[in-house]
Amino acid sequence: MERGPATDRRAPAPGGTGTKARIIDAAEEVVLRDGVARLTLDAAAAEAGLSKGGVLYHFPTRDALVAGMVDKIIDEFDRDIEAGLEDDEGAGSFTRAYIRATMAPSSPRPDREDRLGAALIAAAAAEPALLVPLQLAADRWQSHLEHDGLDPTLATVLRLACDGLWMCDLFGLAPPSAALRAELGIELGRLAGRPS
Repeated sequence: MERGPATDRRAPAPGGTGTKARIIDAAEEVVLRDGVARLTLDAAAAEAGLSKGGVLYHFPTRDALVAGMVDKIIDEFDRDIEAGLEDDEGAGSFTRAYIRATMAPSSPRPDREDRLGAALIAAAAAEPALLVPLQLAADRWQSHLEHDGLDPTLATVLRLACDGLWMCDLFGLAPPSAALRAELGIELGRLAGRPS
């Protein structure tokens, strides 16, 4: 079975090693420490220990830097989906991987990722074009879910439950306790056809 649906999108991820990833990491630290309103190319350069010119080479504008940060979030979620597909085959495998990526992301510090995600969404909302990559990724994920061998309505309900949980986590909207979250993951997996 081909396993490329989650990563068939574009050029290499902005994360990883190298100066570009270093700049994104530095920008994340600025956002987490000082807030998204304080994110400037100068601030990212200072945090990364680079000249502003070094940042401008990779990110000519603040919007380009925010877009790179949004791309990193998408790429990390795609990698979590791919990891979830490794030992799962058959009908519903993509849906179950989507659930696992939501319920147990690979990030060692999901609280940090939640705070960062909320800040980036706020920044992107101020400039709607910055949300386009996330919208395209959501369309791509939805298409895979609809062609995953499950009833498309059920797969969509499961995605919406996952997305709702993500939004609750991002914005602190009564997120479930760790114990309840674990039970939710089990129930969502069961609905997606995970063997008991």
